Amino acid sequence: MLSKGQGNTMGTYGQLIRALDMDHRVEEAHKFWQTKIGTDLHSVPWQLCHLMISVYYRNNMLEDLVRLFKGLEAFDRKPRDKTIIRKVANAYEMLGLHQEKERILEKYSNLFTEEGSIKKVRQRRELKKRIPLLTEKGKQEESTKATSNKD
Repeated sequence: MLSKGQGNTMGTYGQLIRALDMDHRVEEAHKFWQTKIGTDLHSVPWQLCHLMISVYYRNNMLEDLVRLFKGLEAFDRKPRDKTIIRKVANAYEMLGLHQEKERILEKYSNLFTEEGSIKKVRQRRELKKRIPLLTEKGKQEESTKATSNKD
């Protein structure tokens, strides 16, 4: 599909990386990441970066994981999820870089506090409230509410 020029999107690239990982072809996934995606880290979605960090972590490619995370930090990209920080911190620990591990945990400590996680949940709820549901049932409920309020 990619050779025919169809589907050159980040979603397709993510599916290909997942497929290569599931097929235990991690080296190919790594080469694909380096050539197609990893050259432009300031515009790669966090979802895809998280996927590649997970692939590196599962396959004990810790140097590549750290290199990717440092590249993201160089562009001042802040992770959205504490699982990313846990994986990076564990990678630093396994590599014997305890000072780097502590620096990362301190820098992103807000992701581990309850206040930070509650804030995210509230933001998601507010976002859901702003987006109206466009279902037939919702329209019927709104119309019945409007008629009952007139009485």
